[in-house]
Amino acid sequence: MSDKVNRRNFMKTAGLATGVMAVASHIPFSYAQNSKVNVGCVGTGGQGSFHVRDGLSGATDIQIVAVTDVYGPHQKLGVQLARISNAKIYLDPGQQLTDAQKQKAMAAYKPQGYYDYRKMLESETLDAVIIATPLHTHYQIVMDALDAGKHVFCEKTMCYEIEQARDIVMKCHEKNLFVQVGHQRRYNPLYNKALMMVRQEGVIGRLNHIDAQWHRNNDWRRPINTDHVITPEEAPFIQDLEHHMNWRLYQATSRGLMTELATHQLDIAAWFLDCLPKRVYGCGGLDYWRDGREIDDNVNLIYEFELDQNSRGYYAINARSSYQDKVAINNPYSVRLMYSSITANAKKGCSELIEGDEGTLELTEEGSFYYQEPTSKVSWGGQGSGSPSAEQAATVVTSGGTLKLSNKAQQEGKPITVDNDKSVDQLQFIRFSEDIKNGGMPKANQIVGLNATIMAMSGFTAIAEKRTVEIDPAWYTFDFPTPDPGVVS
Repeated sequence: MSDKVNRRNFMKTAGLATGVMAVASHIPFSYAQNSKVNVGCVGTGGQGSFHVRDGLSGATDIQIVAVTDVYGPHQKLGVQLARISNAKIYLDPGQQLTDAQKQKAMAAYKPQGYYDYRKMLESETLDAVIIATPLHTHYQIVMDALDAGKHVFCEKTMCYEIEQARDIVMKCHEKNLFVQVGHQRRYNPLYNKALMMVRQEGVIGRLNHIDAQWHRNNDWRRPINTDHVITPEEAPFIQDLEHHMNWRLYQATSRGLMTELATHQLDIAAWFLDCLPKRVYGCGGLDYWRDGREIDDNVNLIYEFELDQNSRGYYAINARSSYQDKVAINNPYSVRLMYSSITANAKKGCSELIEGDEGTLELTEEGSFYYQEPTSKVSWGGQGSGSPSAEQAATVVTSGGTLKLSNKAQQEGKPITVDNDKSVDQLQFIRFSEDIKNGGMPKANQIVGLNATIMAMSGFTAIAEKRTVEIDPAWYTFDFPTPDPGVVS
């Protein structure tokens, strides 16, 4: 790993002119013995600045050496946040510093700002690139970063064309690099715990249906600074601020709800079922926010998955009725995902219901619950026959976490809790740096990104063309080994 801001470089930058003493024992900074993973951040708008402020600042093995954004105010904010993040990983948490000392630290660890990411790739010594730019720009930036020999973190959706996503998978294979995609639920301990409960504990029995939705009640429009005059540096990249800031609302730069929201939850379905769907059909429209946008403000889809014994999501069952064919019940079977996203009612919020014949898991990023079916063999609190031992129960519900339960959950659901003191954004970037340093492969790898792209674009096409879309296995098949998209940690 490169270590651009090491002790010598810091002293050269800060020097005695900053008032920092040259005697090691008196320097108010502690330096890691191991080198940092040097990253360049491309895009520091809403999502990108969140990553810098939360995720990257909590991943102490990552150092931000450069920030790129084509919009000056976002670039300035990104540099400021990155400076704070960089200082945090070197400051000794046990030492009380004055405000002046903190300012000196932040000045020493100020990253370079760029308008053009290509100049950043040419000028900086980087191990990886973090991309949080509009969807239509992902493909070229990812490909250029891989060609430059950098690992990549790319916000979801990885691409908005299936062939582009396939190109990225092939480029990763060619360069022996990886792309981690921002499907952060794969790093959420609650989701990983839930998947282990399904696969290892069998607490919901056979997973036979999934309901998922992302419902909100707002226009999804970002405010525009009408006083901002596009500068000569911005002009090559920005034609007008409306389309630049609200790119999610236009067909040329986005696929709307399918790529900006749905892929998070489509990915969960593919992860839990360990396969891609066979087909999708659906409908949608622009029926409420008729304000000049070009993308649908509501979508409803059905995805059909077919499971067999080769899938980790397959679950054999015993006959529950004398009328059931004891052989046929364990032949390949179908599971359907019902998905909706709307923008004019928020009552149902955002969640995934993983439904089986013995129970249901209600998953959200804030908390998750188990709802038991009368047929369930799992007993909670020692009630009923066949109740598990304390050790067995501990693998189902891990103590130590705290959740504010809804009334419904208090009455019906059992909380799934885990011990964790970090945000999910921090966890995904901690794993990102670990995989770079240790030669690992991300859980949300380039195949996960490809699969989510396939599902999103198939759904988008089904709605746009008002037809059933059959998903071609050739879209996700390669003539070389590819990363496992079904890993659980």
